Amino acid sequence: MKTFTKKILPYLITSLLVIGFWKMWTWTDNYAWNPIGKELLMLDIALTSIFFYKTIFWLVTANLTVFGLMQLRKKKFKTAGIVIALTLSYHFTVGQVIDKKCAFHYYSVFHNQSVAEGYIARPIEEAGYEIGEILTEKIVDKEMKYRRYAILGLQKIDYQPATELMGQILFDNSELEIYRADAYETLKTFDNEKSNKLLGEFRKQANDTTENKVVELGEYFYENREK
Repeated sequence: MKTFTKKILPYLITSLLVIGFWKMWTWTDNYAWNPIGKELLMLDIALTSIFFYKTIFWLVTANLTVFGLMQLRKKKFKTAGIVIALTLSYHFTVGQVIDKKCAFHYYSVFHNQSVAEGYIARPIEEAGYEIGEILTEKIVDKEMKYRRYAILGLQKIDYQPATELMGQILFDNSELEIYRADAYETLKTFDNEKSNKLLGEFRKQANDTTENKVVELGEYFYENREK
């Protein structure tokens, strides 16, 4: 009995740590400081889904890692090598699937959260690259909640497929100056061939007070953005 307990103890501890971490990380109160209406319910649903996907994924990754390390400790190098290779393969292939599964739920958190300004973009950073497609679709709506932070989020995850959309916002005279400046900053942050071409064209044709203000604001945002 003692031998069996000793064998499973590392996996038990690892599993408890993983579950505890994701339980705290997806705690609704982290994102619901002043919920209104159905926000709390929507956050609960989204965060429960994220907890489910992330916990299962990391339970497998963490326990495979522990198993591999134990094989190394026993000097079973061939077995350890196979386990480590399988773990890495699982982590990167299944990890992408999990990120895609969680992207919509992280967007729901972003949309329904009620936190201080400095934390609004956090769900986007936690979601990573896979939320970019959703944000790009939603940003088209000029009435989108937290639209500025969605644009900022695209910068943080370096979602360069949004380059064309940022160009559209930048050149759209019906957009507010602040959004156009955000788009300018995002394009400059992307720093790819298409974004640099769009910025060059805009600066070249900027011949009125509004467009010059957009350039000034965009440059100011870029120089003072969070690193």
